[in-house]
Amino acid sequence: STMLPKSDVLSQDELRKKLYQTFKDRGILDSLKTQLRNQLIHELMHPVLSGEVQSLSISVEGSSLLIGASNSLVADHLQRCGYECSLSVFFPESGLAKEKVFTMQDLLQLIKINPESSLYKSLFLKELAEYHQAKESCSMGTQTSSTFPVKDSLAEKLQLIDDEFAGAYPQHPKLESLEIKLNEYKREIEQQLRAEMSQKLKYFKDTEIAKIKTEEKRKCEKELAELRNEFERACQAKSEALISQQKMTLKRIQKHQENETKEIYTQRQLLLKDMDFLRDREAELKQRIEAFELAQRLQEEKNRSMTDGLRRRELNIKRIEEAYDQKLKNELLKYQLELKEDCIARTNRLIEDKRKNKEKAMHFQEEFATLNFKREELDRSVNRVKELELQLESVKAQCLALTKQNHMLSKKVKEMSNYSLLKEGKLELEAQNKLLKQQLEDMKSENLNLLNRKSFFFLICLCL
Repeated sequence: STMLPKSDVLSQDELRKKLYQTFKDRGILDSLKTQLRNQLIHELMHPVLSGEVQSLSISVEGSSLLIGASNSLVADHLQRCGYECSLSVFFPESGLAKEKVFTMQDLLQLIKINPESSLYKSLFLKELAEYHQAKESCSMGTQTSSTFPVKDSLAEKLQLIDDEFAGAYPQHPKLESLEIKLNEYKREIEQQLRAEMSQKLKYFKDTEIAKIKTEEKRKCEKELAELRNEFERACQAKSEALISQQKMTLKRIQKHQENETKEIYTQRQLLLKDMDFLRDREAELKQRIEAFELAQRLQEEKNRSMTDGLRRRELNIKRIEEAYDQKLKNELLKYQLELKEDCIARTNRLIEDKRKNKEKAMHFQEEFATLNFKREELDRSVNRVKELELQLESVKAQCLALTKQNHMLSKKVKEMSNYSLLKEGKLELEAQNKLLKQQLEDMKSENLNLLNRKSFFFLICLCL
């Protein structure tokens, strides 16, 4: 059986966290929350299940007003605190419409408190006092100017102004005495006003606040009694519903226990059968193990005999290998000597071949120089052939011109009577013609020689 590594095994807390994360990613957690919220609202709104327990008779108008008022207060609180998500969930779950939310005036009218009454004023003053207490109790403060520190009374502030004014004008001693008297008079007036205000406040506290407290106490006791009665009725209905639900759950648990006992009995029978099968299997496996052990012992004895034979063979092979190694060393020494002799002979041959190659290279360089010289001569002869060809063409043109002239002269001879002059002219022309023909033959022979030389040099170049 393959054991899992410790790193792959998750602890209980890690598994719980992993499952929570997977449910959250898939959206199962949100759906479960909404389902539980809806179920809780349904149980709170309908505590009596399936009509088994009769609900107490509560005035529909009063209960709906109270529910609407409480829902309006909750919605107002959520809206003021900025809980938009909870507010959007609260509206459909409570069945409250945005248009039917009670205002502060409606709630005061429902509680039967007049905004102009002393109770409302006392509540308003109490709220203001709490607000100012919360405002004054700050953990940090900043002082903007050291010349004008914050004072509690107006007289002290005026005294500060007077002191500064006196410091600015020290050259008037009479005015200073008058200012001192005025300041003393102002202080006396301030003290009198404070005493009067404290007396009035004390009287107000003793009379008005006592009245407000008594009225509030009486109203609160009355409302608490009504709320207690309503709460007791609701609790009684819920307790009866819970008792019936508990009975149902007990029945379900009993049925579940009976089913579990049946399943356990069937599983026990199956386990007994499996145990019998496993015992038979164990006996069979024991027999197989004994047979396997016997076969293993026989195989071990065979292996021992085979190992002894192999050891003997290995010793024989080692001896043969040593003999072969000795022979091989002798053969290698002979071969090395032969190779050395062969290398010496080859080096001598290579030196001789190198010397011959140098001589051949010198000979080839000389031949190459002669060939270059002959190539230059060939180029010159080619140029000469071209010049002779041009001269040949010019001679041909002269021959044609002379033949034409001869024809013209023959015509003239026929026409003219002076035969001797014509004969002399003819002889001169024939002599010129012979000279030209001889020059033409010489040029042809020279041209043939040049062509033969050219073909010969071309063949030599191809051979090289």
